[in-house]
Amino acid sequence: MKLDQKNNSFIIDDQKEYTAVQFKSDVIRHSMVLLKHGVQEGDRVTLCCPNNYSFLVSLFSLMHVNCSIVLLDPDISSTDFDWIHKKTRSHWILSTEDAGVEHTTFINLHSTIKAASTISEQNDMDLDLTQWYHRRDAVILFSSGSTGLPKGIMKSGASLFSNMYSTAIGMRYNHDEVILPVVPFFNIWGLNMIIQWWVTGGTLVVCDYQSTRTLPSIINQRNVAVVEATIATTYLIVQLAERNVKHVQQIKRNVRMWFTSGAPVPNVLKERFYSVFGIPLLDYYGSSEAGNLTSTNLGHLKGTGTLLPGSSVKIFNEDFIETIPGEIGHIYAKGNGLMEGYLDEVGNASLPLLNGWLDMKDFGYFDEEGNLFVIGRHDGAIHRMGATFYPCHMERIVEELGILSKVVSFKEEKKSSFLTLFVQYPPDQSSIIRKQIISALPTYMYPDKLICIDKFPFLPNGKVHGKKLEEYALKEVTMPI
Repeated sequence: MKLDQKNNSFIIDDQKEYTAVQFKSDVIRHSMVLLKHGVQEGDRVTLCCPNNYSFLVSLFSLMHVNCSIVLLDPDISSTDFDWIHKKTRSHWILSTEDAGVEHTTFINLHSTIKAASTISEQNDMDLDLTQWYHRRDAVILFSSGSTGLPKGIMKSGASLFSNMYSTAIGMRYNHDEVILPVVPFFNIWGLNMIIQWWVTGGTLVVCDYQSTRTLPSIINQRNVAVVEATIATTYLIVQLAERNVKHVQQIKRNVRMWFTSGAPVPNVLKERFYSVFGIPLLDYYGSSEAGNLTSTNLGHLKGTGTLLPGSSVKIFNEDFIETIPGEIGHIYAKGNGLMEGYLDEVGNASLPLLNGWLDMKDFGYFDEEGNLFVIGRHDGAIHRMGATFYPCHMERIVEELGILSKVVSFKEEKKSSFLTLFVQYPPDQSSIIRKQIISALPTYMYPDKLICIDKFPFLPNGKVHGKKLEEYALKEVTMPI
């Protein structure tokens, strides 16, 4: 597999454009600075940096030196930072701020970028990613920790590159696209967009993914053709556009494809997006552990799409027997994006497979045409009135009413499960939606409490922040039904 950067690759950050030649030179010069600091091939280095040009230079510098790279959220708490550092056994921390972690050398990213700029141009040297491509521990990412402690996920360089080649084919990317990742670079969705830009070419526009209000103007100024954003950001963009026709025009005039990442996309959001912009909201399915597995594209819009080249997905019932089309079951996967495993306490990776398949911990089904439909997570079974169901079943029923919802369940002696239903709906209009919800749900799913909130809390990866909703529910700021 060719790992060279495409000559038609550009980066735009802070109104400045960098060519492929300039970027390669900056990466090699920064690599030289890191080597002078003592970073060596095979070292494990933690990279903690916001979305910007320095992140991209640093990432590819570490690839060039052939390091194992730990990617962390710049806003991570000191407690989590220390815990993750001990788990990964990183040798170095490359960041803009010293986290004060013992037994690790801190390298100031501002200083290394500045030092690299004083070195003469290095256009005569090759940027070589071959050794890093073959690293088993090329990248270590961490799960959101939305339901517990974050898990360290080890990915090989080959899995990232191979999976992104497949994704580019399935999503039908053009080699001259202007793409805008509205996702953090430190998680799998942002990293995937970077690798996809590298393997396909085009222009990568770097932006502050948290500054939603500036996105329409950035899209318009840079003629952005492809956007990838979390569900939370996409909701906000729709809300902005509904209040401002100019935003609608800026997006419709430029965007060819808009993908969402991080979680299955509710139909209500797809319908609302299309009604505002007149273009489909594209969906795909995968995870940090498995890579991208299926994708829709402009020629195929059903569910989360069909299988990407190099990926395999099967739906099994409770007895691990493959289901027929239309039958809901447990989603299992394997393919070219599969992780090496979860980090254990001594830094090794273990891969939990069942008969060679990774349990995606989701419910779903295939239709007759091979499109995958994802229902939701199959954790947190609820037992009530002689029935057993999962939060995702209840959430999907409410979603059909055009409302985003989230179920929080607590154990309770009398009913065995105490259900709090959160809906993203104006609190002052709760009486309007309460009757609709009760009419739609079977008796055993009736929530004990309904809480209407204007906007759900979301994690950087686009998933609803379950822990915050649990805390909110425990405070009993409720509306009885």
